Amino acid sequence: MYRDNSFHNFAHASHVTMSVTKLLSRVTTHDTAIDNDFRAKHPQAGQDVSHQLHEYTYGITSDPIIFFACALSALIHDVDHTGVPNSTLIKENARIAEIYRNKSVAE
Repeated sequence: MYRDNSFHNFAHASHVTMSVTKLLSRVTTHDTAIDNDFRAKHPQAGQDVSHQLHEYTYGITSDPIIFFACALSALIHDVDHTGVPNSTLIKENARIAEIYRNKSVAE
């Protein structure tokens, strides 16, 4: 899956995945924002703090599917990356540059 190049490799993917999961585990909001703002906008929700946190964080902190999707995306984000910069692929008229019309060719 990952090619043998100096940066866009499995070790890099592992580091990105660990960083993303750590970042997601720290997503939160200040309790005051939950209590005051949320009650004003969603009076039907009552005092359910977990529902309030879910709304404020777009479900990232409470939905395991979203967490999994983010972690998986981080893990596979550079699969089959050649390790060659976009500018080089464009300059050399590589087939992939043609396919992506010289925009974010190797990304």
